[in-house]
Amino acid sequence: MAMLVYLHKEAETEAEARYRFHTDGGSDRYLVLDKRSETITPDDGNRDGVFRAAAGKLARAWLYTKAAPDRLIHQS
Repeated sequence: MAMLVYLHKEAETEAEARYRFHTDGGSDRYLVLDKRSETITPDDGNRDGVFRAAAGKLARAWLYTKAAPDRLIHQS
């Protein structure tokens, strides 16, 4: 089964970046990248496969560049 997840940065401070993420036709959800602790948490507490895909893509980008990208797309 294919998965396509879109991430869009909504806000960023020195300490964190907040992202909206969703699948095609899915509802908008939000996650937060804590830059200091290098953790990513979902606003709704739901750590399902869509969140794990979005968080994994964001984590790889963050660890590689130490920058919070404006947009990302996860495909699997």
